[in-house]
Amino acid sequence: MAIAVETLNAVQLKSSISDGSRTTLGTGDAVTFTNLPNQPVAIVAYNNTGNTTSFNVAYNNQAPTNYQIDSVQAQGFSLGLAYLINPGVTHASEITVSVPKTEQQGSSIDVYAVSLYFPLGKIQNQEIPLDGRSVHFNGYSRSYATPPLAWYALTVQSGNTGQVGLYFSGSHVDVIAVNTPNEIKDVLKTKVIATSGSGIASTDFDILVNPGNSYTKNFYGVSSQLVYSPISAANTTQDGSISIQKIS
Repeated sequence: MAIAVETLNAVQLKSSISDGSRTTLGTGDAVTFTNLPNQPVAIVAYNNTGNTTSFNVAYNNQAPTNYQIDSVQAQGFSLGLAYLINPGVTHASEITVSVPKTEQQGSSIDVYAVSLYFPLGKIQNQEIPLDGRSVHFNGYSRSYATPPLAWYALTVQSGNTGQVGLYFSGSHVDVIAVNTPNEIKDVLKTKVIATSGSGIASTDFDILVNPGNSYTKNFYGVSSQLVYSPISAANTTQDGSISIQKIS
């Protein structure tokens, strides 16, 4: 099992999850996500408390890397943290996430793995129709479609609170921020999207910011699955939707 010795000494393995399903970790808990595909995966973590909480990520018996998630905001816009990894490059078929025992008692994070293939449990999975009808986000969400050969317009919409999400297509990931200031791009790079040592090159993902309340991109379907998953706080994701319209 790919879990560093330092992590074993500090935490207790809570479970092993093979389908990316969401789980909750408290102080001293750890979970290992297994069966990772050879394509980009996002380990998405949300803070459940009013205190800044740190967690560790470890794979391939390397020393764990520590990250921090800001405290939950009572009102307005807040984000989870997404650690992007490409197991096809790192050759890591599993990854362990843990909350150190040194964290404040009562610390709690929700964590799950997102890719073209999962998560399959404890998250809303819904197919996006290809006729322009909107799919609305509801808490922890993952929306997917497999468009056949044709041109399509994908639109992500947000209401009052802003929307940030991950768009997976092939081996590329777009981080899409809607109804947010342009300055959020720097925040996303430094505090929300982590790629250190993960096999994700700078050319493997783009951060796309639109201050307006919708973002649209045209793409050509190739009968391969695409996925969009919000990383806005769970209590704000109801304020957004996604649609795909065939245009030719």
